Amino acid sequence: MRRILNALAACACLPALAAPPAAAPAPPDLAAWLESQGLEAAASKEFQEFQAVVARVKGAKDMAGAQERVVVFAKGKLAWQSNPKDLLEPALKFTLHSLGRDLDGSAQPQLHFSGFSGGAHCCTTHYVMRLKPQVRRQAVYPARNVGGTDFMDLPGRKTPIMISADDSTATVFAPYSNSYFPMVVLEVSPKGKFQFAQDLMRTRLPGMAPPVCGQPAATANPWLKERCGEFTGAKRKARTAEIQAKLREIKTERSADKVKWEDYVATGVLSAVAAEMNRYAYTGHAAAGMNWLETVWPGNDAVKVTFLEKLRETRAKSAFADELRVLATDVR
Repeated sequence: MRRILNALAACACLPALAAPPAAAPAPPDLAAWLESQGLEAAASKEFQEFQAVVARVKGAKDMAGAQERVVVFAKGKLAWQSNPKDLLEPALKFTLHSLGRDLDGSAQPQLHFSGFSGGAHCCTTHYVMRLKPQVRRQAVYPARNVGGTDFMDLPGRKTPIMISADDSTATVFAPYSNSYFPMVVLEVSPKGKFQFAQDLMRTRLPGMAPPVCGQPAATANPWLKERCGEFTGAKRKARTAEIQAKLREIKTERSADKVKWEDYVATGVLSAVAAEMNRYAYTGHAAAGMNWLETVWPGNDAVKVTFLEKLRETRAKSAFADELRVLATDVR
């Protein structure tokens, strides 16, 4: 039995038993600079003459004490390090995603990293930095509650995409854990902006699954695969029937003048209606979403009016407010 256990422990097919890989040692010039600053490398990447590291105070016991920053060396010299002026908001923890990839189709290498500010449900911000002719910020995406996103390449597409979600409706129509975050597909424009990859989001007709759902490389993402499955006809009909049933139940239990916003929140119907309307809006068919709403919730009672006001507010405050307007009006 002891021999069997020793054999299993040594087996390469059990990666969970192996020690996590250590960060690659920093190049000599960078290592010397880190040592002179009392820092150590928590993570590092190299590309051509560039080195990027997440530097932290040596021996720090917690995130606050680590005082992490992102440092870039070029040809053995310090080229850039993150500071409050370069960051959209303060960050306690940084992640290096890639160094050297062409993220905007410019044929130039870029650095992609993200910063996390700490705290419940908050906040992650993604940064894309140009490396040449000098290191400077190109694009920023405040992902806020949505973390863990990265770029992926799709066959035949010049620029990579990022699968993410819009959390602007979080806690507005339901508690955070029950809030629905619409899926978004992002790309970096040559002008330096995270924007919708409209060719992968806009559908030909209302109710269709967005084109990204036809990409096997993208739908290998379990979360995206689940989102794509929401557009099947059977599921759409079932959701609509359930929403209509809940609305009828609310209105039969109380007279119209006594029904309150809280009654609709408690049943989950507001969250369900907002999610359905966002499925229309984030595929380029916001007007069709309004038509759908009139079929399931006719009239203009006070709660419906308030719901629409709040929905408009969330879209106006969204990090993608401009993109949603273009998606709704540009019919190319």
